[in-house]
Amino acid sequence: MALARSVLAKEYIQKRIHKELLQTGREYLPETVYIDGFNTIITLEVVLSGLPVFCCRDGVLRDLAGLRGTYRMIDKTQETVRLLLGHLELLNIPEAVFYLDAPVSNSGRLSGLIRQCAKGYGISVQTQIIPDVDRVLEQMEGVISGDAIILNRCKSWLNIIPLILEQMEYVWKI
Repeated sequence: MALARSVLAKEYIQKRIHKELLQTGREYLPETVYIDGFNTIITLEVVLSGLPVFCCRDGVLRDLAGLRGTYRMIDKTQETVRLLLGHLELLNIPEAVFYLDAPVSNSGRLSGLIRQCAKGYGISVQTQIIPDVDRVLEQMEGVISGDAIILNRCKSWLNIIPLILEQMEYVWKI
């Protein structure tokens, strides 16, 4: 599983790097970011829980926690959401839309937690619970996700998790 999530062809690496908005030399960030909620939150939860994540060839940190239709909030969930919102605020991104998969258990509870946490930040936050997050995010600009298929197809994306960990002075190995 780690190997499958870490290795990819050179053309995909180049394509993803070209569309990544936080690369040096980029002069703007989008007004609104569109977040693959479960993908992003679970990866940060895994890191904060001290479990392994892998720095893949495209620079994305990926975990081995398979969602498989069920999700439970853990003691790190609120901290994870706050870290993400705090970093978006530092980047002066005024609006964030979290997309959560409707078929996944507890998506309503996570949506409520995200909206509750957002009250302490200068960011307009929306949550959308929809049947197929991937199909929506594949068409967007300013996507935050580590999902390979979404990154291959979206118009642009932000690789924010490594930046959050650097801000936390978190030590992780490539």
